[in-house]
Amino acid sequence: MDLLHYFDPVDFEKFECPDWANKKHTLGFQLQKNQEKLKLEKTELFIIGVPEDRNSTIPGAGLAPDEIRKHLYSLNRIGTRLKALDLGNLKPGITANDTYFALRDICEHIIESHQTLVVLGGSQDLTFGITKAFEGRLFNMVTVDPKFDYRKGTKTINSENYLNLIFEKQKNLFSYTVLAYQNYFVDQSDIDLFNNYYWDIKRLGQVRYDLTSVEPVLRDANIFSFDINAIRCIDAPGQSMKSPNGLYSEEACQIARYAGISDSLQIAGFFNLIPANDPGANSTNLMAQIVWHFVEGFFHRKPEDPLEDSEDFNQFMVDMSDINMTMVFFQSRVSGRWWMEISDFEHRKNKMYVVPCDEDDYKKAAQGDIPDRWWKNIRKMNKRQNK
Repeated sequence: MDLLHYFDPVDFEKFECPDWANKKHTLGFQLQKNQEKLKLEKTELFIIGVPEDRNSTIPGAGLAPDEIRKHLYSLNRIGTRLKALDLGNLKPGITANDTYFALRDICEHIIESHQTLVVLGGSQDLTFGITKAFEGRLFNMVTVDPKFDYRKGTKTINSENYLNLIFEKQKNLFSYTVLAYQNYFVDQSDIDLFNNYYWDIKRLGQVRYDLTSVEPVLRDANIFSFDINAIRCIDAPGQSMKSPNGLYSEEACQIARYAGISDSLQIAGFFNLIPANDPGANSTNLMAQIVWHFVEGFFHRKPEDPLEDSEDFNQFMVDMSDINMTMVFFQSRVSGRWWMEISDFEHRKNKMYVVPCDEDDYKKAAQGDIPDRWWKNIRKMNKRQNK
């Protein structure tokens, strides 16, 4: 597959370096040098822009990719050996649906090549095109959003209902989590529906109370989709919702870094930035910093697997005598991160299946309570087996 065929290349010369930055130490300069000498097959991280917003309920996000680059390229380089390339902007299809399929082809190539992709959107319905690359593969998805982009009964896709098509068409979606939603934007019937699907939902207050709790969720994700509307408007006015409440800038950056560190995550998209609503460029500057934190997290990835690197893990076995079961937990001696074994009562001899968790899950089990994360994964597995 010729990836370059899909893109209009980046003209690095049109992005000016601000006076406060040392050009030779900027990420833009690093990417420009990589463009001259780094081969596609040796690249570990790709950045692309997708200037597509024809299915957005509020247009304008299609102009965001290059506006983000103006600030992203001015930020400091990440290490000296970052094997990353910016391929440029995806050539728009005749229709938005054509763009979805082109994005699918690109993401599919990235997945099969065991590389990672950053998508600068564009509107968030592009997430649907990303998920199409996982047809035939189980995948987990996390979105950061102030609401659920779901409209029951709607068949025509847009940036407010793209989850409809994902839930309907993408039968290999194993796990879905929405982070930082705000309850006054979400109807109780939708919350009940998501709970019936066994999807995980975390309100803004839950995320803020314990930001580290999102790390295990992101560690297990394959797709990360970030909506700038999740940030409070005083920090990011270049959005459509303009809610006074939302994530703080620092929280958004930390979440993106957790996503970047994730061993499993292959596609990350950053969406719904509207430059026309951002006269002071504060939002584009912030989105650039959010993307930078994702890339920094990626650079510092330390892949760990309790099943393959057993010598690097402490193993804890908790006897749940009330239900005649032993729960198994693993903690990395390198990073301190936790995993737990998931298996039901009837299939204990099956191949071990582990999921990321946190220390609180272990402590809860040690007190005799089965963690909610264990139950949710069991239900998802059973639901999958019964399809």
